[in-house]
Amino acid sequence: MKFEEIVEKNRSYRRFDQNHRLDGSALLDLVGLARKTASAANKQLLRYVLSCAPEVNSRIFETIGWAGSLPDWPGPDEGERPTGYIVIVSDRDAWDWVRGDLGIAAQTILLGAAA
Repeated sequence: MKFEEIVEKNRSYRRFDQNHRLDGSALLDLVGLARKTASAANKQLLRYVLSCAPEVNSRIFETIGWAGSLPDWPGPDEGERPTGYIVIVSDRDAWDWVRGDLGIAAQTILLGAAA
């Protein structure tokens, strides 16, 4: 697949098939891509928390805002929720350095998933 096709295939998904279970290796592969991207001043301040466990996913789900243009929408219904999460975290004091890194890492993960 050409890079342009991957970019065109990528989009913001808000509904998923909860019957499709992810295993940790798929998430690790995506984080592996993100870890190879640029980092401001090579500080490498991002950390990744992975979950494929339904009970942890449920706790993560409750913290997510799903659609900025639909502030009253609580997110997808049961059966349409993600079965895996990659949570990207960093030290709060590092925010000035980490903003660019966060965008690059998140986009890399999304493009890797689309591919």
